[in-house]
Amino acid sequence: MITGSIIKSEDIIGVIQRTLNEVDTRLVEHGVRVAYLVSGMLKVDGGFTDKEMQDICILSVLHDIGAYKTEEIDRLVQFETGDVWEHSIYGYLFLRYLSPLDEWAEAVLYHHVPYERIPHTRQEIKKVAQMISLADRMEIFSRNARQEGTNAKMWEAAVEYLDKRRPGQFSDEVTASFLQAQNEFSIYDKLKEESIDFYEVYPGVTLTEDECMKYLRMMTYAIDFRSQHTVTHTITTTSISSSCARYMGISADRIERIRYGAMLHDLGKIGIPVEILEYPGKLSAQAMNIMRTHVDITERILNKAAAEDVTRIALRHHEKIDGSGYPRGLKGEDMTLDEEIVAVSDIVSALIGTRSYKSAFSKDRTLSIIQEMSDEGKLNPEVVGTMKKNFNAIIDEVAENCATALQNYYGIQSEYRRLLVKYLS
Repeated sequence: MITGSIIKSEDIIGVIQRTLNEVDTRLVEHGVRVAYLVSGMLKVDGGFTDKEMQDICILSVLHDIGAYKTEEIDRLVQFETGDVWEHSIYGYLFLRYLSPLDEWAEAVLYHHVPYERIPHTRQEIKKVAQMISLADRMEIFSRNARQEGTNAKMWEAAVEYLDKRRPGQFSDEVTASFLQAQNEFSIYDKLKEESIDFYEVYPGVTLTEDECMKYLRMMTYAIDFRSQHTVTHTITTTSISSSCARYMGISADRIERIRYGAMLHDLGKIGIPVEILEYPGKLSAQAMNIMRTHVDITERILNKAAAEDVTRIALRHHEKIDGSGYPRGLKGEDMTLDEEIVAVSDIVSALIGTRSYKSAFSKDRTLSIIQEMSDEGKLNPEVVGTMKKNFNAIIDEVAENCATALQNYYGIQSEYRRLLVKYLS
């Protein structure tokens, strides 16, 4: 299986954690700690298979993936908040349509809903939603205790809260599971620690090749879906890179590695403020310096999880063969053909795509720009020549490959608005 030689399944969750960490460390810290409590309740419950437990634990880590803005995360880490639907709906839709967790995604939709008010759905969904809900409140409760220096009395206070909880907030079954898990595994005491790794939540994660690909694709969507102007950029770059490599006669194995490198190339943009990504004009020198850090962020996220050649492809997409690129100012002799293909493809993708500050460039203008850059010694002339010769066919393949992503994007936006009206009315 090609994925195993590119990125190991046990490293995928680490990549996800580090990616979300770049949005706000609280998203990951909170999610992993919630997952730890949920894992204890799942063990006590005993009604789920190993695969279901693994997926539910990953779901618990990602239960707040619908929150991207600092003010949203500020609200999430408050103990009591009435503003819960926006991130719950978006997270549910994101996980349902763009992840391998579609079977359990509905639990995220209801993870802030009191037990007695959860609409009719599968009993397993209600139970998982309740586990995440109780664990979510308990994690915030423990967070406040750590900040206030009252760790010693943390469990007593938690029990008192559960005794006085609002009627119908948590099911008796899930509450009993939580109390039993604490009694058997001391799960709540674990929250006194500063950090918990996912592999303490669920050791020995096993993912199929298809699941690995879906999780990686999910994280690229997490970046691109922040804006309608970037929604297809990664897919476009990946498609152009693969097609160009094929027209250059590169082997199928190398094309697959190019495809992964292109897919991972902009992971770091999740750590760049949207106002910079979407600035309607030329960026200031300061803003451009921040934008350029996305390559360094990508390197931190990958953290040697991917194969070395694939990582280099991802990290070198802004290098130029004359040394004028960034972040390392590499020259042609320092770069492989595979890296140069993705570097050209990224530029073409940006040119033919819309941005807040520009419309899509025409074929003639796009090819003129990359030819000029080739003449200036910035881009590999062989890659540019292949791109020009096969441009129409390459762009036709882009349109085909992007159709599903666009359909998902607009479908999610439409359903998000519908569900928001439904649950806020």
